Amino acid sequence: MCFFKNKFETLTREEVVDTICMLERDESLCEDRVNALTEDIKAKLMEGKTLDNPLQRTFLVKKITLLQEKRERAIRQAMYILYNLRLSERLKDAIDDKALVKKLASIRSIKYFKDQRALALFLNDALNTKIKEEDVLTDADDTFKAIEEMYSENLKIYGISELNEDSILAFFEDEDPKPKVSEMNEETK
Repeated sequence: MCFFKNKFETLTREEVVDTICMLERDESLCEDRVNALTEDIKAKLMEGKTLDNPLQRTFLVKKITLLQEKRERAIRQAMYILYNLRLSERLKDAIDDKALVKKLASIRSIKYFKDQRALALFLNDALNTKIKEEDVLTDADDTFKAIEEMYSENLKIYGISELNEDSILAFFEDEDPKPKVSEMNEETK
């Protein structure tokens, strides 16, 4: 028996989502600070090109160096926040996955999957039943084909003459619009 409960068990999805929102807001502020410092650095560099006084240039270099250090620190903070944000997103996904699995595990038909032996027996039985029924259908289809092959139609009943395909093709090539029945009957003999 376990006396200590896992601290992640008490963590709710809402708490993690609140943390994610806070981290996204902080990351946005850090990114804005990095962009502002970058713009300040660019402006000071342009200003330094216009200055003629070496003392003023040296002062400007010190300011630019300080701004660069602030920017690097802000970038590191933003990366740290992003890393925490990534892990928080993964924690939220894990909580969602666990909730989904618990929800699905409570469904009656899914509980049956736990008994693998009974599942295998059921699936084998279902497969055998399917095979038997397919065999019945296949045998019936073979019987239909065998009976139909024995039957030979009397074409005269349906008004179809005994012209073969070659004589019909020859008829199509003939310039005379009316077929000569006697010629066709002679060709079929």
